[in-house]
Amino acid sequence: MVNNRTFWMVNNGGLLLFYAFAAYLLVSGAAWTHYAVLLAGIILLAHALEIPFAARILRDKDPAMGRLALMTLLFGFTWWLPVKKGVYSAR
Repeated sequence: MVNNRTFWMVNNGGLLLFYAFAAYLLVSGAAWTHYAVLLAGIILLAHALEIPFAARILRDKDPAMGRLALMTLLFGFTWWLPVKKGVYSAR
């Protein structure tokens, strides 16, 4: 399963859907918006903290640093782990 591209794409798609849902709640002003936005913020913060680790792990793949930062910020280990395994391209 770790080398299954579809598995990782579904995980990444789920994260994008969650971010879109949190953004929609923020714009719509729903009463319980703060929970989803807070969770999205915590996830983004955790992913931001992963960037140096991902850069170290993927050093031998020579990724573009802008792409590494953006993809790790959005997806975290569900992006850099498949890159390390060769499922995704680092560039």
